[in-house]
Amino acid sequence: MTPVTLGIIGCGNISDAYFRGAAGSSLVRVKACADLRREAAEAKAQLYGVQALTVDELLADPEIEIVINLTVPLVHAAVGLQIIAAGKHVYSEKPLAATLADARALAQAAAT
Repeated sequence: MTPVTLGIIGCGNISDAYFRGAAGSSLVRVKACADLRREAAEAKAQLYGVQALTVDELLADPEIEIVINLTVPLVHAAVGLQIIAAGKHVYSEKPLAATLADARALAQAAAT
């Protein structure tokens, strides 16, 4: 079975759990990570043997099927909408969005 290829946006402390979890699975592999702070993405990329990309580069990568959104809650919806617009599946850390209106917009975008 070919593993599903993941990208991670948001390289803070919680990202370590996702990198380690993926490394322990034969079902998924992390190809790349991105963060608004380039140095954070580069540090995680070096630590876990993946590529450090910009958000736009990560979203443009045709191999990446699912993007894990580990950004701060206030931008969960905006980043989630970018991921959906790029034609990728999105997994978001809780909360889904900072407001009910943003959560509804995200759910509506995902449903189309």
